[in-house]
Amino acid sequence: MKTRHILISSLFMALAGSAMAQNAPTNGNAVGAAPTAPMSSASTASPSAVPSNDPFVQKRQADADAKAEYKAQKKAAKQEYKSDKKAAKAQLKQEKKESTAERNAALAATPDKSDKTP
Repeated sequence: MKTRHILISSLFMALAGSAMAQNAPTNGNAVGAAPTAPMSSASTASPSAVPSNDPFVQKRQADADAKAEYKAQKKAAKQEYKSDKKAAKAQLKQEKKESTAERNAALAATPDKSDKTP
């Protein structure tokens, strides 16, 4: 039983080691060594400025760019919708005000039926 646990744990250690080796930095730094220059804020502000050869990173970046573009278009469409709705509401209020004025004028011009005595 203990032998099996030791074998399983050593297998996991080997797999973790190989995974760490695949993720080693490519800029020439040794594993565990500090980077020579700190990352500038300009490179973190626009991650699409540094292209990558990794297809997964490229897809993730393309998806992020597409999502940002979609959100911008959606925001612009929403603002346009709000302005159109506001203009339609103002027009409806104006038409309502005009029809009320016309009705009041028509009622003032007609004789009142309740004034007639039989």
